[in-house]
Amino acid sequence: MQQDISQVNNNHPVSHRVKIAVISAIDTTMVSLLLAQITSAQDMGFEVHGLCSKGPNFEKLSSRGIIMHAITITRRISPIKDLTALWNLYRYFKREKIDIVHTHTPKCSLLGQLAAKLAGVPIVINTVHGFYFHENMKPMPRRFYIAIEWFAARLSTMILCQNPEDIETAVNLGFCQRNRIRLLGNGVDLSQFDPERFDLEFKAHKRADIGLPDDAIVVGIIGRLVREKGFLELFQSMQTIMTKHKKVWLLVIGPEQPEKADRISQDTYQQYGIGDRTVALGLREDIPELLACCDIYTLPSWREGFPRSAIEASAMGLPVVATNIRGCRQVVEDGKTGFLTTLYSVEELQEALLKLITNEKLRLALGRRGYEKSRQDFDEGKVCRIVMDTYNKYLQEKIPDKTFTPKNISIEKGHTIENGA
Repeated sequence: MQQDISQVNNNHPVSHRVKIAVISAIDTTMVSLLLAQITSAQDMGFEVHGLCSKGPNFEKLSSRGIIMHAITITRRISPIKDLTALWNLYRYFKREKIDIVHTHTPKCSLLGQLAAKLAGVPIVINTVHGFYFHENMKPMPRRFYIAIEWFAARLSTMILCQNPEDIETAVNLGFCQRNRIRLLGNGVDLSQFDPERFDLEFKAHKRADIGLPDDAIVVGIIGRLVREKGFLELFQSMQTIMTKHKKVWLLVIGPEQPEKADRISQDTYQQYGIGDRTVALGLREDIPELLACCDIYTLPSWREGFPRSAIEASAMGLPVVATNIRGCRQVVEDGKTGFLTTLYSVEELQEALLKLITNEKLRLALGRRGYEKSRQDFDEGKVCRIVMDTYNKYLQEKIPDKTFTPKNISIEKGHTIENGA
């Protein structure tokens, strides 16, 4: 027997639309990583407020019915700016009577959750996209970031974690009990990241448009232009590879990060003698189309949470060469959907890329398995359902008199949305 969720709380009439505040450092994060979740919340009838620094996507988000509010949250630690951000978040939550605060990224997690607790917000959700600390970090910084995460976890009603390895880390380090952390996973819009959308004619035109030869073997990478993404190891590997293989080209997609200590510039590859066969495009929005121009994807990163770009590449049927670190291990099955290489190893990266460059049959086979894995494991719709289920679960527990009836959702009595979907 099914019953509409509006019948679950008969004694508690709906008093107003549930207000959810989604917090990230920049508006690009909301567009590239969170928009599907926000849209799902809107489709269910929730009123969504977006709080982040104002950037080029602010008006675009507003046009989608999101109530946008500019809050400047810097990446670096700055006591005065951080206290200002904390105060502004607190005032906003109090004034708007926010019901759920959902934070993303480490700095926003700490400030947003602390402000929510001070403002008396009943439900505080944090998504861990990947702990900033990792096993290769120096001891003092590692202890500092562990302490921040330990404190932030005490402010959370529930922690959603993209990576299963981070769940074990959180529990083992005493951040929270296992019942307060849940695996969220990661995913992409599989209708957009689908190689069947692009035929050979499209690829030829797109390659010509961005300056790639039609017959090139293209190695692609997407990432912020910083050393920790492994760009220098990649450039060094490509230096040798391009000397031996004249049809190999490199496609670099991603913005410069002038404020970062480990920044590199778009022309750094010139220093490695690969400039004639490297195309650097900066920040782009046509990622599926650009990946359709690639034959191989690589991510020799030093640190990842759960790399979305590698998921996108796999979904597009590309074999992926990545470092054997947390996050990459969840996307790439070594020898099946791509190759995992030792961190910082130029030699292993070069060897893995060469295996794929010189063997088209292997490229296609590994890419096909990656495509199949993405359909099974990386559907963005599943991620959205878990987030909506989490919202509804704690609305019923914490503020049942304000629990909103999701639109067009029927569930079996006593079940959550995820179980009933």
